[in-house]
Amino acid sequence: MNLAQVAVSAAADIKWLLNSSALLRRRILYTAADSRWWGLVRLLTDSLGLPLAGAARAATASLTGEAGAVVRFDSDPSHSASLHVDLARYGSVFLGNLSRALTHETPKRRGRPASRTAGGPLAAARRYGIDLSLLKAALERTPAERLAMLEANAAFIRGMRKA
Repeated sequence: MNLAQVAVSAAADIKWLLNSSALLRRRILYTAADSRWWGLVRLLTDSLGLPLAGAARAATASLTGEAGAVVRFDSDPSHSASLHVDLARYGSVFLGNLSRALTHETPKRRGRPASRTAGGPLAAARRYGIDLSLLKAALERTPAERLAMLEANAAFIRGMRKA
C-alpha cells in the first residue's frame, strides 16, 4: 500500500494523516491493519469530537480487545461514561474503503506504455520478415502427429551425435 491508499481506506485526508502522525509521534505503516486503526481514530475525532490522543487510545483499546468490549476513559474517575464501538459495522465500512483504495488508488506503472502493434504479434513477425509457414503447418497437425514429428527429430539428433 502507499500513503494515498492508506488515506482512502481510512476515509481521511493525506494531510490529516501526516499531521496526526506527527502529533501522536506514530509512524504510518502502509498496512491494512494500520489504516484500519487510523480510520477508527479519524472516525472518533470527527464524529464524536474526541481529542486525538483519547481517540488513539480508544481505537487501540477497541481494536485489540474482544468483540463488544466497552472502552472506559481515564479522565472519568466515576467510570460513568464509556464508549461502545460496533466493530462489525466499522469493519464492513473499512473493508469497502480498503477495496476502493486498492482498486482506484493503485499507482500508475512507470515507464513508457507498451505499444500496440497493428494486426497483432503475427503481423508484426511477418513485417519483420519471419516465415510463419512452418508454424502454421505444425499447428494444423494433431497433437499425436506433432509428438511423432518431435520424436523423429530427437532420434535424428541422437543419430548425428553418435556419428
